[in-house]
Amino acid sequence: MQTTIQKRLVWSGFVLLLLLLFIGGIMFWNTIADKRVRLYDEQIPRDPDTGIMKGAEPRTLGPENTDKAILFVHGFIGSPNNYCDLPDRVAAKGWHVRVMLLPGHGTTPREFETTTADQLKLAVLDELAPLREKYKTLVLVGHSMGGALSTVAASEVKLEGLILAAPYYRITSPWYLMLPAETLINTFSPLVRWVYRTQDMLPVNRPEAKPEIVSYNWVPSAAGRMAIGLAAQARDPKVLKKITMPTLLLHSRIDTVTDPKASLMVYDQLPTREKRAVWLKTSDHIIFWDYERDQVADEVLAFLDMIRRS
Repeated sequence: MQTTIQKRLVWSGFVLLLLLLFIGGIMFWNTIADKRVRLYDEQIPRDPDTGIMKGAEPRTLGPENTDKAILFVHGFIGSPNNYCDLPDRVAAKGWHVRVMLLPGHGTTPREFETTTADQLKLAVLDELAPLREKYKTLVLVGHSMGGALSTVAASEVKLEGLILAAPYYRITSPWYLMLPAETLINTFSPLVRWVYRTQDMLPVNRPEAKPEIVSYNWVPSAAGRMAIGLAAQARDPKVLKKITMPTLLLHSRIDTVTDPKASLMVYDQLPTREKRAVWLKTSDHIIFWDYERDQVADEVLAFLDMIRRS
């Protein structure tokens, strides 16, 4: 009996030690990471007047005196730069182009840490309102989390076209995680405040593109939880049944960030009769910078030409 009690005490002590080491490790990481985020903020090249990261500025292109406009909405921790030269190519076709910068982006990850889904949705609607008032034809483009935001906005605003580029409805979960990525984020993000991602880890297969893409290297975990809720809202059947405008879906089958199966599920539920899905084969998530970027641009321009002629 005494031996059994001693064994239980030893095991209890061992478990307690592991728990203390785990808690201590998290506290140590959060302290170190917070200091690194501060240094990261101090070293980022910025516009001295706006405080916006160089290359992350919102853009307005193309003619004002036209009857057609398009709004580009970037994704999670991204920036207008993530669309590469596609906005320029669209503007060259006579479209008035606006590439917005979402709240909490292009400034500091600390600002994104406290940004809410409502703030993001309102920002998109605020960008759409003056365009809707001024232009006869209005098209909305959303990439990644911007795709989720655009889906929700399209259910509330009259649009002549919607383009969903690698939209975020669920995270791609590799087999080795065992659990859905959303479950792991919701479980551990309250404990781990910051996640670091190097520039080399950007989800684009074309290596030479990685240094050109502007996004945060430090990711606030709280923003991950917020984005999960936003994606759930975007794939809600009550939202999807209101998507009746012509829609173009662009997604890679090997996207390591947003789940192409979830995009297909959403696509199949869209009631619009005019919809087209284009499945890429060699690109990762940031499709505008990847190997099939010219195909992506051609598909977008063809879709816009169809909208203009209809």
